[in-house]
Amino acid sequence: MGVEYVKRAREPAISVVVPSVPAYDHEPTMARLAAQEVAVPYEIVLVDDGSADRSTARNRGLEAASAEVVAMTDDDTRPPDDWLATAYAAFDADPDLVCLEGPVYGGCRSFGPRHYVGCNLAARRAAALDVGGFRSAFSEWREDVEFGWRMEAEADGRCRFEPSFRMCHPEVPRTAFDPALERRLKREYPERYAEVMDATWTRRLYRRARAAGLTQPIQRVRNEVGRRLWGECRGA
Repeated sequence: MGVEYVKRAREPAISVVVPSVPAYDHEPTMARLAAQEVAVPYEIVLVDDGSADRSTARNRGLEAASAEVVAMTDDDTRPPDDWLATAYAAFDADPDLVCLEGPVYGGCRSFGPRHYVGCNLAARRAAALDVGGFRSAFSEWREDVEFGWRMEAEADGRCRFEPSFRMCHPEVPRTAFDPALERRLKREYPERYAEVMDATWTRRLYRRARAAGLTQPIQRVRNEVGRRLWGECRGA
């Protein structure tokens, strides 16, 4: 599994980890990351996950990162200019913070806490590795949610949702619903599942529609209309 340091820094204050499949064009994401408006030195670590699952790639990136704080995104996002600055400021101001999440706009949409969407996460490197990082058992479906819930339960610190920690994900996610992994998540985390995934009837309805394959075609149409009217990610 290849690791490339797209941007290096001497004693970086924050690292960025991006798992990427070689066949996909990650250059627009890299360009946004290289142009971040942040006053501290940072590095960008690109991990080739074409030969491994996404969890293994994220863990490899965590191991390769040099900074205490690691921000994570995907190879098809468009990070806002202040994305890294917002993440760094949150951890710098709160020594007890171990995991940070925020809203995601565009083709992938998530506006509420405790979903820990993998394209918009940051964590203290030591805490993330201490809880075992991302579990391959959940890879490609809910490995990010499961990681966040495990950080809540096992890490020595607190997790937080920060509305200003925003991410633009222009396209509808490539990930397909996995009913077996969804059942496993509910079985392993019944209380958290009830509090987050089953909190409202709209969430339960959306999950059933996603399982039936109904949501992604609708999302693609809505996303295309939105992009024509407002650009890639309105609100991000």
